Amino acid sequence: MTWAHRHPVFVWTIAWGMTGAALYVSGVFNSPRTGPLWVALAGGAISWSIAGATTFAGKWNLSYLLIWAVAYLVSFALAGFFLNLSALGDTIMGLLIAFIGWSVGPAFGALTCTWLISDHSKLRQSAIVAGIWILGFFIGTFISFMVAFLAAELAKIFIGFLIGVPAALILGFGLGCALGGSTASAIAVNTTRRVTRLL
Repeated sequence: MTWAHRHPVFVWTIAWGMTGAALYVSGVFNSPRTGPLWVALAGGAISWSIAGATTFAGKWNLSYLLIWAVAYLVSFALAGFFLNLSALGDTIMGLLIAFIGWSVGPAFGALTCTWLISDHSKLRQSAIVAGIWILGFFIGTFISFMVAFLAAELAKIFIGFLIGVPAALILGFGLGCALGGSTASAIAVNTTRRVTRLL
């Protein structure tokens, strides 16, 4: 766990990859949905809870695990709500607002971990950290959206004949999401470290 705590970007990269694979299996991007919803909910909540607890507690503390599981569910619910909002439709603005919704969960997790249950809590510092996590995850979500579908199609072309098309699509989509997760967590974690040294 000590190694994982020292390398949170790697842990979040894996978490985003697992989440992406779970989302693809559940078929949440299809209308109507083509897979079991519980896969998306459980896969993402477990992945994020482990990554969040590792990042902020350095161990699998139950409180931190629950906070980050809830953070994922908040992200999932808000992104789904905004994507399905008829007033926005399939527009660029609708997508961007959905990306913001997806980024609210990590902000909730970071704020809760650094303010409500921290031994050395400062509201101003925690609010800044939450803002950093929104920004990082917004950028990471944008990258994931741009890359994941392309990566899935490329995986289908190049390795689909080896492992089967369904598996290739899931693997490709997960890897595309992992790239976004790497970017998101690198921004969030590294900027948070710099800011907390100054505050």
